[in-house]
Amino acid sequence: MTFGVLDVFVRVGLVIATASLFGIIFLAYKRLRNRKLLLLSVAFGIFLVHALITVPELIGAASYVIDENTHLLIHLSALSFILAGFLKN
Repeated sequence: MTFGVLDVFVRVGLVIATASLFGIIFLAYKRLRNRKLLLLSVAFGIFLVHALITVPELIGAASYVIDENTHLLIHLSALSFILAGFLKN
């Protein structure tokens, strides 16, 4: 599988954006210590781990490939944590 330069920049940019969102939410959780921000930081942590897992595919160092169903399961679990965080009062 070949990747272009644009694909590398997009994936690295998305990892940086996800890491910054996770950092902001996690720092807000550490300051306020409420369950809503805990659920949101868990969700963005799942997204960050997912983004970091997909980066080795670019350099060919990955000996495994995540199929589409696993991607959907990871996204569904993170989005359910976001939904639970928004609905928590």
